[in-house]
Amino acid sequence: MKIRERGLPDGWYPGSEQEIMDLIHSWPQERSAGSAVAGIVPHAGWSFCGSMIADVLRWLPANLDTIVVLGGHNPPGMPPIRYSEDAWDIPSGRLFRDVVFSDHVESLLPDNLLPEDEQFADNTVEVVVPLVAAIHPGVKWTAWRLPADTRAVVFGEAIAAAARNLGRRIAVIGSTDLTHYGPNYGFMPAESVDNPIEWMKKRDMRILEAIADFSYDTVLDLATKLKSACSAGAAVGTMAFARQTGSKSGRILGYSTSRDVFPSSSFVGYGGLIWESA
Repeated sequence: MKIRERGLPDGWYPGSEQEIMDLIHSWPQERSAGSAVAGIVPHAGWSFCGSMIADVLRWLPANLDTIVVLGGHNPPGMPPIRYSEDAWDIPSGRLFRDVVFSDHVESLLPDNLLPEDEQFADNTVEVVVPLVAAIHPGVKWTAWRLPADTRAVVFGEAIAAAARNLGRRIAVIGSTDLTHYGPNYGFMPAESVDNPIEWMKKRDMRILEAIADFSYDTVLDLATKLKSACSAGAAVGTMAFARQTGSKSGRILGYSTSRDVFPSSSFVGYGGLIWESA
């Protein structure tokens, strides 16, 4: 059996099951209906956005077979990246990958996939998976990192087709952070300097609304041309899946920035969003 080990250091998320559960219980718990088929979450350390990820995950039904996590950090033109391990060892236990479902999705795709480097820790997926395991114990996982181009639409549609073909009860979580602003990121447009917080919130809400409304081209343009998101392929793939399930426009659950937790001249935007079953 091929096992994937933790790649991110302590600080991104806790190192033991008890610490994970204590932290989850310390977060305010929003009411949820278990009616979501897909969602968008950020992927910073849990101290910045863990409660937002948990809020989205709580909207998923309790009887799922598999939760698909779509990550990013994969630029336009690159192949999708696949996770091939049989299981992932995380602080709350060993989470098994849905190999049959993963293989079926990939059989429906026109392109080859790159393997995920076991030595490379990518936070877009790894930050989400331990919360999946804690909030939905017993569920299987599978994950890919999608390029920020229109092939992400094809990928999301393939996930929906595979779920129908195999009769799997699945949900999809797309992982993307929003605007990265300030000197640390080399991004401080002249029009932003008078009120960077409001300027950034306005542009971040614009891309969140485009995601909610299935506006694929707008999302990709805002992300790649205006730097409104760092992992737009994950969002677009999730959008395509949600649309194939018959979901209507998505619902934005929350918005925040890293500055809310750690005041700084450089900060990142985070948004939580769900699509509910038709």
